[in-house]
Amino acid sequence: MKPLRALRPDEIAPSICEIDYERLWRTGYRALIFDIDNTLGEWGCRALSEPTEILLRELAARGFSLGFLSNDGGQDRPRLKEQLRAWPVLWRAAKPRTRHYKNMLELLKTTETETVMIGDQLFTDIWGAKRAGLYAIFVAPVSPKTDSVWAKLRRPLERVVLRLLTGKDARYDDPDEREHEDRKSAPPH
Repeated sequence: MKPLRALRPDEIAPSICEIDYERLWRTGYRALIFDIDNTLGEWGCRALSEPTEILLRELAARGFSLGFLSNDGGQDRPRLKEQLRAWPVLWRAAKPRTRHYKNMLELLKTTETETVMIGDQLFTDIWGAKRAGLYAIFVAPVSPKTDSVWAKLRRPLERVVLRLLTGKDARYDDPDEREHEDRKSAPPH
């Protein structure tokens, strides 16, 4: 079980909008690194939604340094690149390798103990963050249906590992399934 601990997120949130950023600030965190695909928008998104763009601007106005790590190459995404132009973005990050996490810390002029990684995949975002010494927040994917083939193959194993590590049911990635489970567990009228 010890090797699995490197995959254990420090927190789990349903989405980036439901993270308590004020608590993170009060705790001393000053930098946020976000995964892009299926964390900020659907996998392969060409642009951020307006609410996501607003959230990022509010976090920056609050004083957080923001950075972005993506294993994608960033081709054919000019609108997204334009939206993120104010902050450092490292494409082809090769997560879970730690090199680009460390490069991002240098770009943000922050340390491991002041930085949070937020992502939707245990085996890339969270594992890499933990290996780099960062606080890691796991969020449910924006849209698992748009996942890359490799991510779709990893999701079932991710559920099992998350359940082993947290004791929680990890059916975070299918809103229809969640709704169905909620109806099954609701008391009869």
